[in-house]
Amino acid sequence: MSDTRPVRQQVVDFLRDEILALRFTPGEKLVERRLCEMTGASRTALREGLRQLEAEGLIEIIPNRGPIVPKLTQKHARDIYQLRGVLEADLAKQAAQNATGRDLSDLKEIARHVEAAMKSGERLPLVEAKSAFYEWLLALAGNEETNAVMRKLLGRTAIIWPSTVLADLPVNESSVRHFFELVDAIAAHDDNRAMQAARVNVETACDFVLAHLEAT
Repeated sequence: MSDTRPVRQQVVDFLRDEILALRFTPGEKLVERRLCEMTGASRTALREGLRQLEAEGLIEIIPNRGPIVPKLTQKHARDIYQLRGVLEADLAKQAAQNATGRDLSDLKEIARHVEAAMKSGERLPLVEAKSAFYEWLLALAGNEETNAVMRKLLGRTAIIWPSTVLADLPVNESSVRHFFELVDAIAAHDDNRAMQAARVNVETACDFVLAHLEAT
């Protein structure tokens, strides 16, 4: 890897992409020597990157075993989405109350990317577009504690969510419709509708992920 980013950040970005692309699977142990060979990073830089990924919820570092990609159970998923529902409803309320014209312009651009990614039938562009929405939502809230918790919850669900995207197109299209209802509510500065839309959006995603986990 040769670009202007610090080596640690290159490691983080590379491994995050590999996990989201499902090239590392839930439950898989990440062998440091192999990761160093893949990234060209030193063990020091690699371990710094792994600690950041742990903070994001994308890996776990197990004593005497090392880093692994977590494997979510249905209970894990249900607990995560329950907490996400509470936090995202509040974030949506704040966004509806506080979003400026420039913020809403950015939001509509993100929504266009979500729609284009959905029509393309490709998983990773949709994952990236939805991730951009959460970056927008968290940046607007500006609450560091909420941001830290949400990022870990999103990281946890990102481990399983990419494998469900487009697995059942009609169901996923329904999920995307709920997302656009949330966007419309925020754009209309309707905080109550935004809160409700956020809850429905999370509940729909939870049901989809739970069904996927049960089937697999």
